[in-house]
Amino acid sequence: MWHIQRTSDPSDLIRGVKFASFVGGGGKTTLIEHLAGSCLARGKSVAIATTTKIFTVEPFAVFDDWAKGSRGASFMHIGKTVEGPKLTGLTFEEVKTLGNDFDVVLIEADGAKGRPLKYPASYEPVIPPFSDRVFIVAGLDALFKPFGDAVFRHELFSRETGTEPPRLVYPDIFIRLFQDDALLKSTAGFTRTIVLNKYDTSRPRHLAAALLEKILDRTGIGDGVIAAAKHGIYYRIRRGNG
Repeated sequence: MWHIQRTSDPSDLIRGVKFASFVGGGGKTTLIEHLAGSCLARGKSVAIATTTKIFTVEPFAVFDDWAKGSRGASFMHIGKTVEGPKLTGLTFEEVKTLGNDFDVVLIEADGAKGRPLKYPASYEPVIPPFSDRVFIVAGLDALFKPFGDAVFRHELFSRETGTEPPRLVYPDIFIRLFQDDALLKSTAGFTRTIVLNKYDTSRPRHLAAALLEKILDRTGIGDGVIAAAKHGIYYRIRRGNG
């Protein structure tokens, strides 16, 4: 049996978590920023970090500058260097160091170039092994869109699976991407939460809960969220005992 509970406070999703990593696509950055705001409202200090790349959003610092003199801030985006409009990825040890100063460290551990879904390359995602929870994010706005438009690295999907890409992202294709070679890659062994985001932009909204329950059943993951993170709407779905 599944239990559904709505919450307007996304910090509930990371209660007791120090390091949370986010992989996939579908609005990871927006979700992370909203989680950070919710934690700050509860009086917690928060670092948003990356092991890949994130946009340089104020307030931000490069790791060496932060380590030398910017410590003590309650909120900061932190990367290794600045390259154009983005902060580059930290090492695992650098991410772990942030935990000495911040109550919560939210880690963007994957990139999808703004696409709702992705098929990862061999070097993706980059999840710190000490992550307390990994959020696997996908955008519901992918449904019934052209596969090539909705899936980052769609050419790699065809090459690696040896199959022709579907024309559209049908529900069965959406569910198919929640496998170990795709969105679940490198997440085994972590405490995991599936997040189906962009509920507000999905036309077939009635499919959201059914899709999430099928994904949770097939993967054995017991925790999921249907979200419109941009609007602060979260429905948490968890497996119950009856």
